[in-house]
Amino acid sequence: MADEDIGGYRFRDPSLLATALTHSSYLHEHPDMELEDFERLEFLGDAVVDLVIGELLYQNHPEATEGELTAMRAQLVSGPPLAQLAQGLGLPERARLGRGESETGGRQRVGLGASLYESVLGAVYVDGGFDAAREFVLRTMKDTIVAAAAQPRRSPKTVLQEWAQGQGLPLPSYDVAETTGPEHAREFLVDVAVGDLHARGTGRSKREAQENAAAALLEATAR
Repeated sequence: MADEDIGGYRFRDPSLLATALTHSSYLHEHPDMELEDFERLEFLGDAVVDLVIGELLYQNHPEATEGELTAMRAQLVSGPPLAQLAQGLGLPERARLGRGESETGGRQRVGLGASLYESVLGAVYVDGGFDAAREFVLRTMKDTIVAAAAQPRRSPKTVLQEWAQGQGLPLPSYDVAETTGPEHAREFLVDVAVGDLHARGTGRSKREAQENAAAALLEATAR
């Protein structure tokens, strides 16, 4: 990799960037090369972006509930917005893919783009530490964050319904799985399902439990 600068960050260890841009399909076609694919760095970057965006939302929305914060974070760090960021940074074009993956449109896939953004972020974290990784996220996601902040806050149930419609899936269905506690302090456990996808949430009212269940499913679909 001749250019070791991505998104305003210059790598001290170029091998980390090389790993962050190497897909497993490339290694399968080059078994004699001593390389790693990006999956471990992707795992790390996934945790870092969740923490950075979670901290930002926590600070900027002191009145938001846990479910609302989860919904906002899911919108920011789900596959499509991360893939769009990766495209803007030129990551898919620079990625090392196997011939078959490349010829079948791999560089345009949302999943690859999101994975590359997270793997590069993981590499920034390893190379420069948390402060460098945090600055990378805030710098590269600035426009996305500003656009999201300008929108009215929406409940997890609303966001989940819109996501399901956008995916061509059935609308979410909610069922009370369990009710516990005395009458004056009930706690509800609610199941939510969207097609084959399921999650659970608890709350002191059915509404709160539904919102928390929707937030949990959004969290899962963001990955």
